[in-house]
Amino acid sequence: MSDLTHAERRARGLDVLQKLTGTDDPAKAAQGLEDRNGALGSFTIDFALGDIWSRPGVSRRDRSLIVITILASLNQLTQLKVHVRGAINHGMTPEEVREVFTHLCAYIGFPRALDAMRIANEVLVEMGFAPKDGKLAPSAKQSQMQRRKVGYEALVKVSDNMSTGGFEKFVPTMETQLGPLAQYAVDFVYGDVWARPQLSPRDRSLLVISSLGALGREYELKHYHIPGAYRNGLTRAEIDEFIVTLAAYAGFPFAVDVTLIVVALAAEQK
Repeated sequence: MSDLTHAERRARGLDVLQKLTGTDDPAKAAQGLEDRNGALGSFTIDFALGDIWSRPGVSRRDRSLIVITILASLNQLTQLKVHVRGAINHGMTPEEVREVFTHLCAYIGFPRALDAMRIANEVLVEMGFAPKDGKLAPSAKQSQMQRRKVGYEALVKVSDNMSTGGFEKFVPTMETQLGPLAQYAVDFVYGDVWARPQLSPRDRSLLVISSLGALGREYELKHYHIPGAYRNGLTRAEIDEFIVTLAAYAGFPFAVDVTLIVVALAAEQK
């Protein structure tokens, strides 16, 4: 560990604050944050921004994706306003930002996803990214069989615990455990949501583990989505960066739980 001075950590934090918010005077903004929040404001600048956001393990674009996912999952809409702007400043496109919340409807429920989309649209319009003619494009119109086939193919990439024989046999087998939920998991979660082209499978895995980590969904992380994240191209180093970011935005207990899952999965592979 390098021996950074407080001034060096503060300088890193101010750099992130400037890029997140677009402020012309990050030092003044940081002072206001400290005046309103005391030590909590100091920790926000020096730790959350200066330590965590300045780490090199993932791009700031990817860290923004992680953070807006966590905030939407926790329904933290005030902070989400700041970080949607930051996501654009860090290189995410308006289409990608909106797609994060579209994907999340399957993992955090429609009410929170719709609230997050409303906030995102407000910020994006302020930034000059209103949709053409004021309307966003609807979903693709697929038949039930198309959704089932596409969903099965997408699910295969996330889970290696798949039955043989194709989707005709897989869904009935899955229904013995989950009932009608199995059909919707394949047709909607994977056939409609995961198959959309607006984000890569890697990005979708990153946002899903970020959401599940923030909500403490350990079973899904361990049995499906951490292994699936590796298969979709995320590295252990990138997953570690998601975890340290989770600590700052959802709390250390959640980050510790995900760490233990990752360590246990690594031990099983040896």
